[in-house]
Amino acid sequence: MQASAHGWPHRLLSVLLVSFMLAPSAWGQDQRVMKVTEIVPATANQVAPRTGLPQTMPTLQNFDRAAPGDLVEGNRVDGASIDATIWLHLPDPIKAPQVLDKRLEITRFGQDLIEREYIEIYKETKRLIQEIQRPKQVRLTLDEALRRALENNYQIRADGFGPAISAAQVVQASAVFDVAFFANINRNNTDQPTPSALFATETDTTQISGGVRKVLATGAQVTLSQNLTRIDNPGFQFQVLNPAYTTSFVAELRQPVLRNFGIDFNQSQINISKNQQLIDRETFRATITQVLSDVENAYWNLVLARRNVVISAEILSQARLTYEQVSARSDFDAYRTLTKQSEANLRQQEFIYIDVKNNVYNAEDQLLNLLNDPELPLSSDFEILPVDEPIIQEIDYDRRAMVESALERRPEVIQARHAVDIARINVGIAKNQALPTLDLIYRTTATGLGGTFAEGFDQQTTHNFIDQFVGLEFAWNFGERAERAGIRIAAFQQSQAVLNYKLALDNVITDCRVACRNLDRNFEQLVPSHLGLTAAAENLRSLQERQERKSPAELDAVFAAQNRLAESRRALLSSSIEYNTGIVNVERAKGTLLEYNNVSIGQRP
Repeated sequence: MQASAHGWPHRLLSVLLVSFMLAPSAWGQDQRVMKVTEIVPATANQVAPRTGLPQTMPTLQNFDRAAPGDLVEGNRVDGASIDATIWLHLPDPIKAPQVLDKRLEITRFGQDLIEREYIEIYKETKRLIQEIQRPKQVRLTLDEALRRALENNYQIRADGFGPAISAAQVVQASAVFDVAFFANINRNNTDQPTPSALFATETDTTQISGGVRKVLATGAQVTLSQNLTRIDNPGFQFQVLNPAYTTSFVAELRQPVLRNFGIDFNQSQINISKNQQLIDRETFRATITQVLSDVENAYWNLVLARRNVVISAEILSQARLTYEQVSARSDFDAYRTLTKQSEANLRQQEFIYIDVKNNVYNAEDQLLNLLNDPELPLSSDFEILPVDEPIIQEIDYDRRAMVESALERRPEVIQARHAVDIARINVGIAKNQALPTLDLIYRTTATGLGGTFAEGFDQQTTHNFIDQFVGLEFAWNFGERAERAGIRIAAFQQSQAVLNYKLALDNVITDCRVACRNLDRNFEQLVPSHLGLTAAAENLRSLQERQERKSPAELDAVFAAQNRLAESRRALLSSSIEYNTGIVNVERAKGTLLEYNNVSIGQRP
């Protein structure tokens, strides 16, 4: 069909303008994400030590600190502060020799014999605690442990690829709107009998075509192509141009009207990928939070295990001395029953001490396994010295603000929220795919013919021969069973996502309340455990001062008091450690553990 020389270029220009005007807005919103070469794994770094954040958080003290001022010679133990009691009764094995000497210095013994006994007990205690010491020692603060874990932990490094993968998936989903180039070349040689001399028996056809194709945000597909065809009919007399060269330029627009129509539908995969990217970022935050929590718990568990060694070593030394004293009186007034009871106490303490030493090695391995530091390989035998002491000052939290912070910051809440968004998008996709297919097609073609490609192209550019085509394509599935099932599945998944979101909210609120309640309990237990320890120490001192003949019964009563003192020490130690792990658990429940430790999430260089 012949048309005006100026009609189709204007229509073609309009198609191109619409193509770029309707391009997805995601192109211009995040240019950094769209550059695949800039997508790198995420990482976490501690920008500053934790101390000072929050402002009410006390500073961690080092176990190398000097003795508190209220520990002076002649002071009664029950008059000491809780800080002094912890320093005096719960030392680290490295600090224990100095602390034991300080006990001898400040304790007022009622009898010289008792002082000599304690000198012997402390000497044996020092020998026992040397069993966990090794040539290679590493002093480790809590901040240093956290820094090493952030830099080297395998789980953090592995999950750091998640945001990078999801960012690449956003690019992948957006790439559906990229311009695509295509090209085809083929040659067809036919030699067939014909019923008339008006038809060529032999035909040699060569076709070359190339062009660009682009999907628009509305779902339309624009195709621009240039076609070159050479037809050679050897020996055919009735063909004016032989060979004949045909050129054609085709511009086609195929726009879905029902199914696959709309900017929301065609950008749905991009939006799903963006939501998944946010979910993966929160997964990475959750991993960092969990690792930091595990490192702090492992650190304080190591503190607990090491200081329990001193407690167990001292009660074991006392049990051995008591057994020796009872055995020495076996020919005088110690019955076999008392001797065996004393021996049973000794064997029980030996059993406990073996277990306590093993706990130290296990705690070290658990901490090293979280650090994954190449400078501290698990294959080497290091003695880890946790130099920070537990916090014992009261920290008050606003429970309402704590819950509000958790609902805003907790990764699982944010993930559940984005999962609801993804489910909502999938419902829209399912509803769109349930529509019939109705596509509007518009195509215009400029054609030229000549004895050469140049002649054909010249005639094509004169625009004397223009074809135009407008059509509709319709398709519909009878019953629509698959489409209706897809809608039901998407609706069920949306309901499921909403319920999971509500469950996440309730779980977070419960977690906050339990964590805060446990922290209050742990702090409240510090006072009775401290008072119980000082009472047990005073009870032991009173029994020792009243000893006259050191009879087996008196020795057994003294050892029972010593055992109660050891249990009181363990109770205070456990309370102080649980209080510190409770602080960490509260910050984790709030969703602020990263801010609490001054950790920032960036990109790995």
